[in-house]
Amino acid sequence: MSARTALLIASLAAVSLLPLGCAGGPGHSSDVGATAAPLTGAQSEQRGFHFRSYVYVPTTAAPADIKAAIAMQIKTGLGALQVPEVIFNDLNAENLDSSTFTYTTVNVVDPTGASASSTLTRVDYAYDDVADVTDSLSNSSSVSFTLLFGNYLPNLPTLLADCSDDPTTDPGSFWYGYEPTLPACTTLITNELATIQAEEQQLASLGDGPTTIGPHEAGRWFIPLTATLDPPSLPGKQYYPEYDRLYGVAPTSAPGKTQLLVYDFHGVDSDETDPDDILGQEAIKTLRTMLTAQPNFRPVNTKPFAMLENITVNGQLLPNVSYADMFSWIVDKTGYPAQVGTDPNAILALRKQAMAMFTERWIYWDLPLTVSDSNGKSNTITVEVRFFYGYEVGSPQIQQAAEWRYLEAFWYGDVFLYTGHSHFGNGPLEPTLYQPDNFNSNYQIMLINSCISYNYYDQDFINMKPGGSQNLDVVVNGLPAYVQDMGIATGRFLTGLIDGQQPTYLQLLQSMELNEPWSPNYDPMRVVNGELDNVFSQTATPVTVTVLPPVYP
Repeated sequence: MSARTALLIASLAAVSLLPLGCAGGPGHSSDVGATAAPLTGAQSEQRGFHFRSYVYVPTTAAPADIKAAIAMQIKTGLGALQVPEVIFNDLNAENLDSSTFTYTTVNVVDPTGASASSTLTRVDYAYDDVADVTDSLSNSSSVSFTLLFGNYLPNLPTLLADCSDDPTTDPGSFWYGYEPTLPACTTLITNELATIQAEEQQLASLGDGPTTIGPHEAGRWFIPLTATLDPPSLPGKQYYPEYDRLYGVAPTSAPGKTQLLVYDFHGVDSDETDPDDILGQEAIKTLRTMLTAQPNFRPVNTKPFAMLENITVNGQLLPNVSYADMFSWIVDKTGYPAQVGTDPNAILALRKQAMAMFTERWIYWDLPLTVSDSNGKSNTITVEVRFFYGYEVGSPQIQQAAEWRYLEAFWYGDVFLYTGHSHFGNGPLEPTLYQPDNFNSNYQIMLINSCISYNYYDQDFINMKPGGSQNLDVVVNGLPAYVQDMGIATGRFLTGLIDGQQPTYLQLLQSMELNEPWSPNYDPMRVVNGELDNVFSQTATPVTVTVLPPVYP
């Protein structure tokens, strides 16, 4: 079974996994160039990615229709290239240069005479982008793959059955689940190539030239290609987050910063009231990771208000409930109080009640620190993590509420964390929903821990942020992210930023690697973008962080 197939198995009990949903909206930008800028990654790097292909269109096709046909073809590469672990950056092929297209009128002739002749326009194009490429291809200068050709929607019944890792997927997002390396799909591709080759030989025997094609070529389903990869370009040194700016002790920091504000958002998979919702479980794992690493965190505000540890059974308040107890009930399904006995309904009610405390509720967790730089400049600051787990989509009202939460984070936050579905790039985090004046002008860090977020969000927010990469670093995933333990990865990133060790970005990414049954150091090809102009160095200008007693016992 391929890694792609494993992504679709949905049983946490058997250490099975789900991918995070990834169809893209308009307006995504790409960081495109002949030579890719180096990005920090633990198991991958950004490289230039180039190929040539073609499409057939009616001779009357308008320029917009031609670009749409090419974009439809290219987008299927986001599925096709997941197995070789190459994810290009431009979601909707917006970097196409139509001035480089070449146009050839071709005659479609059936060598058997079974169908009438017709004409089409063949449009050849070059595609140049950057891609997040696995380290396992570091010695390779090319990668081969097979795109879908033409309007594949009428062929979906067969394609879903033979060329998809999830035959039940929505047709509109088939491009994402397209997997040409599946045996049945490989057979389709091989048979089609043989048919086209035989057709070409028949036409050649009739004396037809290169501008004559057969109906099988004109209506082909697949186009095998090889892309060239620029040599790997790695950062010349290890880069740090700008810790001194986060903590307010940088030479350029305005005086009086008293808070390092972290927004920690978690989406829902299907049912936020279900304590076994796979993303709900990961939200709790993030909290558990955070409180294990920094037990001095305390909740100081809940909206709507709740006494989080006030859990009742049969109307009676349970004594001495801790967050660790609640996390064990929800995630581990162990440690239940004697009051619920072994009744499965009572246990489920207890777990639901515990989960509800952390659902559709802002919870502000505070951790006081003192920070000083190498020159003795000191600052007392409170790290405040504003945690929220709840629905993002399902109705216009739900999505609007999610957008408002994100707007608040963009304007007030120092660190933005998101763990959940990408919604195929169309959800409330869709970059085209926002604009530069939604962001503050301070230094910020974004972690978007969702499937192929490198493609959906990587460059868009940097381009939007006032000051660009000087004021924003973005951490994104190149591959679909396994749900299992991704909340732990988010928690490790969060606590790594505030643990007083001031790790480099590479060290942070390495800390997020997970020891899972299918991989001892699982990493969905995370990379950092925006870090190359960071100037902080813990070696050259160290800062010292001291955790203070909690805000209350």
